[in-house]
Amino acid sequence: MRVAFLAAAAATVFLALTACGDEVERTTVDVNLAEWEVVPDVASVAEGEVTFNADNNGEQEHELVIVRTDFAADDLPTNDDGSLDEGATGVDVIGETDEIDSGDSDSRVFTLDPGKYVLLCNLVHEEHEEKEVHYQLGMRAAFEVTAAD
Repeated sequence: MRVAFLAAAAATVFLALTACGDEVERTTVDVNLAEWEVVPDVASVAEGEVTFNADNNGEQEHELVIVRTDFAADDLPTNDDGSLDEGATGVDVIGETDEIDSGDSDSRVFTLDPGKYVLLCNLVHEEHEEKEVHYQLGMRAAFEVTAAD
């Protein structure tokens, strides 16, 4: 009976250790969106699953777009209206939130590889017969993902 108990205890410990090894460590980045800025609480994270919590503290609707690119944050290829050309060579759109109303938030998880990224809002609003291109107005931030240790 003692042998059976020890075998059961050893199996329980083994399963617990194995389960811990399967856990994915997730990093969280809080991002403030407002007129006309994108401000992540950190500028760099390790590769892997990253949760982006985007809070719209501005008065207008915004979104958060995660782009992997070697372009500088303020030098991305643009469309004729000045918004990011999401299909341009050298631009890899990883994902984005929904459009976020003022005072609301959206949270998304993305798996990121090491490299350079830009976090931005790519909305274009027409206001008083003038276009407001959020990317061109400064809603962008350089971001980096480093190799895991």
